[in-house]
Order: sequence, then C-alpha cells, then structure tokens
Amino acid sequence: MKQILPKLKELDKHLSFAKKAFTKNGFRHATQYINGLITLNKKTVKQISRASIEEKHHSAVSRILTEAHFKQELLEQRYLKKIRYICKGQIISLLFDDTLVEREGKKIEETQFHKDHCNNGFVMGHQFFTALIHTPILQLPLFPKLYSKNTDSKIEMARDLIDQVVAALPLHTVLFDSWYSDKKLINKCTTKRIKVVCGIKTNRKICKEKGVWESLSKFSKNVSKKDLQTYFIDEIKYKIATYKVKLKGIPKVKMLVSHEWNEKKRKWNDPFHLISTNVRDTTVQIIRQYRIRWFIETYHRDIKQNLGFAQVQMRKKEGIVRHTIFVSLAYAILKMFMFLRGMTMTIGECCAYVQDKGMDDFIREIIEIDSKEERINFFQEVFISRTAKV
Repeated sequence: MKQILPKLKELDKHLSFAKKAFTKNGFRHATQYINGLITLNKKTVKQISRASIEEKHHSAVSRILTEAHFKQELLEQRYLKKIRYICKGQIISLLFDDTLVEREGKKIEETQFHKDHCNNGFVMGHQFFTALIHTPILQLPLFPKLYSKNTDSKIEMARDLIDQVVAALPLHTVLFDSWYSDKKLINKCTTKRIKVVCGIKTNRKICKEKGVWESLSKFSKNVSKKDLQTYFIDEIKYKIATYKVKLKGIPKVKMLVSHEWNEKKRKWNDPFHLISTNVRDTTVQIIRQYRIRWFIETYHRDIKQNLGFAQVQMRKKEGIVRHTIFVSLAYAILKMFMFLRGMTMTIGECCAYVQDKGMDDFIREIIEIDSKEERINFFQEVFISRTAKV
C-alpha cells in the first residue's frame, strides 16, 4: 500500500526558527520533505513528493532541492541561535569528522574516489565533512559540507567551522580523531582558549626532555612498564602511561599512551595516543572526554540507516547538499522532540513512534469530519485516487 505523508505538528513546531530563511511555500515544502525523511520507508525525492497529500503536483516538494531559493547562511545563523538557547548553561563541545556515501555515475557532480579508512581501500562517491554539538543533555548536528578536489580541504573546513561556532556559542572543547590533528587547527583553538582533546598519529615528533625530539612510534614502543598504570574507566580496563610533552609547533600538552583490554581476544590492544591541551586534565578525564567523539559515529549510522542520508538520487551538487541539510534538520528536530518530552529512544525507535502517532492523528482528523459525504470524499481523494497514480 502506498504510504501517505502525515502531518507532524508536534515535530514541525521545532522548525519554526527556520521560517525566515524560506519563502512561505518553500518552508512548507521543506517541512514536508523533512517529514518524509522521518516517516516514509522509501526516502527518495520521488516517494516523498508522491506521499504528500497537500500538493496537487508531485513535483512541488522536489523543487525545494532543485529550484527554490532559500537563505542558507541565515538558516545556519538561526539554527545556531536555537542551539544556544536550548543548551544554555551547559558545557558545549564541538565534534567533527567525515563520512562517505558510495555513489556511481559519471553524471553525478563532485563524485570521486575517496580513501575508506575503515576498509583500507578507495570508494567512488561523495565525502562529507560533518560536525556535532555535544552537551551532557543534548547532541545536535551542524550542516554537512561536501568535500571534493574542487572544495576547501577538510582542515580548512574545520578551521572555518570553529570560527563560525565560536561566534555563536560558548565553546568549551573541540574533539576529533588523529586525521585532523593539524598544528594550525590545534593552535587556532588554544588561541581562542578552547581545549582540544584528540588522537595523534605515531609519525609525530614529540619532546619529553628539553631539546630531545623523537618519533612517537619509537617512544611508544619503549614506554617503561613502571609508567603504565591500570585503570577501570566505566567498566573498561586500560593500561595507560601519562606524560607532559611538546609537539612540533604546539605548546606543551598532556599525552596518554593507552592500551585497552580486548575481552574477546584476551589481550591488550595496540597503543592509542591521545592529547589534551589542558595539562591539568587527569587521565580519566581525557579518556572520558575523548569517548564523547563516539556520538558523531552514532550520528553517521543513524542518518544513513533511518533518515535517508545516502538515498538521494540527484545529479546536481546543489540538490545533494540541500538534501544533507534537511537530513540534519530531521535528526535535530527528532532530538529536540525527545529531549523536551523526556523520552529515551534511539533515532530509529523515535521515527517509528512519530510515524505511528502521525498516522493515528491523521486518521482521527478524517473521522472527526462531521459530514459523512465530505469525510468519504476526503478519504477517497487521499487513499484511493492518489494511490492509483503510483
């Protein structure tokens, strides 16, 4: 049976901050598209357009990705203002990373081969620079940016993002993996009095004693057993050595050489190297803070599995980028919806809950139409005539 796009009034009110960035019709179409990403099983532009019961022409909703104009910069500003209001008084961290979407087709703009670090190979498709605002009570994504050989580097994107977020939010910490541990990026944060907690690669040079520099890989292999202490942090066992060191071009930092116990293999994992630009941080604080970075990995999984991040079938760069922005907004309003109602669910569970509730409300709206003839006509228009067009 063809799915019908229900009205999601409780969710839609969380998008009210975005109205000024769109025309009246544009905002309606954007809202319908976001609702489709949340409630439909097939989250393609075509299916979302066909599922809308408010549009006489199925192409109307799809125009928000291809033709309609909206003020993206204003939308970002108002979104950050909304985040600042909701997260007032909380410790705010910025997480960033990147994610791949596999796509084939010579006519799809900006596709190229990208390194897939998970599978140690190359993938043809799109790579997106992604970011997440984290507080102890709520996590909200920022808008993804498409990366290719024709754009700024991901390090440059990260530097610009920090400037943008600092201008809008009282940022406390920035977290990222070793790929982004660029000295200019770290120094940008420290000059703004923002703490950095990140991984570093073993090809870095470190200085533990004045004037003596050595590769981290060599240093790590020769860590003394007496320097390694056993920790149980949130039920996970570690062996960690802690040092204050200098990195090339970076002021003194707190560095951990950390081994996590692998329960399945019954052995210690290879060492992982973390730094904090706050040398007063304890070992436990650094481990716990870096773990926060896992939220962005969960975000990537959720938007791909539940919100159609990788399902857009468009050729033009503009439409592809707009789709990712609307996916991020769909994720954000689901998070706000759960937070303001004190609900604890996964994104997938929340999508199912909203879908069921939206359809219940929609059916109730039909039943409550006083005129029997009007009620039947409305039912036929929505469920019969539109289904026949598919």
